[in-house]
Amino acid sequence: MTTAPVGQSEPTELDTGRLHDATRLRVVLIVLAIVASTEIVPFQTAFIGLAAQKIGASFPAAGSQLPWLATIYTLVGGVAVPVIGKLSDVIGKKKVIAACVAVSLVGSVLDAVTTSWTVLLVGRALQGVAFPAMFVSFGLIRDLVPRRMVNMAIGIAGGGTGLGAILGPLAGGYLTDHFSWRSLFWFCTVWIVASLILLMVFVPETRLRHRVRLDLPGAALLGAGIALVMIYVSRGSGWGWGRPVTLAWLIGGVLLLGAFYLWELRVPEPIMSPALLRSGRFLPILGIGFCCNGIVNGASYVIGYLAETPGGAAGEAVKSQIATGAAAAAAKQYHLPTATLKPYFSVIGDLPGFNLTLFQFTVQLTLGLAVVYVIFSPLAGALSTRIGLQRPLIAGMAFFVLSCLLLTFYHRSVLEVALILVLLGVGVGIYLSTLNNMVVEAVPQEQQGVSSGMVGSVTNFGAAFATSIIASVVAAHPLILHVNAPGHVTNTPLNTGALAQLPTAGAYTQMFLIFTIAAAAALVLSLFMRHFRHPATGGTRY
Repeated sequence: MTTAPVGQSEPTELDTGRLHDATRLRVVLIVLAIVASTEIVPFQTAFIGLAAQKIGASFPAAGSQLPWLATIYTLVGGVAVPVIGKLSDVIGKKKVIAACVAVSLVGSVLDAVTTSWTVLLVGRALQGVAFPAMFVSFGLIRDLVPRRMVNMAIGIAGGGTGLGAILGPLAGGYLTDHFSWRSLFWFCTVWIVASLILLMVFVPETRLRHRVRLDLPGAALLGAGIALVMIYVSRGSGWGWGRPVTLAWLIGGVLLLGAFYLWELRVPEPIMSPALLRSGRFLPILGIGFCCNGIVNGASYVIGYLAETPGGAAGEAVKSQIATGAAAAAAKQYHLPTATLKPYFSVIGDLPGFNLTLFQFTVQLTLGLAVVYVIFSPLAGALSTRIGLQRPLIAGMAFFVLSCLLLTFYHRSVLEVALILVLLGVGVGIYLSTLNNMVVEAVPQEQQGVSSGMVGSVTNFGAAFATSIIASVVAAHPLILHVNAPGHVTNTPLNTGALAQLPTAGAYTQMFLIFTIAAAAALVLSLFMRHFRHPATGGTRY
């Protein structure tokens, strides 16, 4: 099978098994079944991360290794997504989605029952294999759904069915607050089994096959390069960004990725066309995806942390407890009554927070965002068939900038944040729809899997980079233990480890400002796009 050069169209429609005459009900069932099988990915990403402290309490020996719960998931997902995306173009997308989700099922069961920290990390790595399925699903929808419905269907897939986007967070919050953290993994297990049944019953396999040999040396170079860069991005804040040992991970990864590109120029059947990688259609998609996914994942973590941190009177009580504990430790050392030393100890720093449970956080803050983006994502997909993809994307990026800028100055109350998150939800919904549809419009159909995989890998970098930036900012804004005793005045930062300390108000302002800058960069990229101005066609240009 031949591939049209970038920018040219194929003379005939490829035989993908497209359901041209399918009823609307059948199309809806197919899309819902495909999306349900991948909806577990955002749940595994967000809620397992938010429950990390509770998980760590069951594994006290883990210590500073706790961030690996998130790191190993994103690492495996980031490495696997372009390679598995290519594999889906070769052997079939439904098979690959089912296999990825089945591997994730094994990881969920392992983590639900294990008492070993090592096995827990192995389970998280296996869960990460589900990540590529989310991006392969867009290609399966493109292959099966009637052309006139492709853009809206991908909008639905991008925004989620509503079941995962809305009920998933509610279930996760309820389970975390009322049961053991293991219930989260059992929830994943039940969800995956049910979604696999739906996938096998309702979804046919695509007939499209890109008959090429898998470029194993290229896959090895790409996977190793992504892995090294991901480790640097994920762990750099804790290890020290500029330390030679830490930089070695980045330098090694960049060199391997450079070697991958040079190899792809020479190999007759590359994993991904180098011309496509550097095309004006595709590069802006990667840049916008990097920025926006970093904002979405970073803001989710920051707002979750803000929501669960005690503020106001509860925050002052926490500061008083810290000061009392420090005074008691000093009193014990010097064999004095605690009451004698307590007046000399205090904690400096404004401690913001809403003191919400995880369930309260999902209901009061994120539920509105989820409802809005589930609505706007398919709407943006449908609208793109009339006005193109660029204009909706520009509008979405404007909502990103506005909401992040507002959060920079207004994050002192639950109502403020909830209202602003509704605005962010509009931007997120438009982004999830338009960016995935842009990949459909930008690449040949037989390269859809690997192209979506490359986008997934880059957006994964954005999420990991955002997490590391957050860790650095939080570490730079700790509460200060102030001791003002006669002849002894000290100020000691209360740093209890990356992403575990209580940051002062300045940390949140700085983090939201960073998100605003990233959103502005994505807006500029969308404004200067030279493509996607014509009505979207569901990929008929290829």
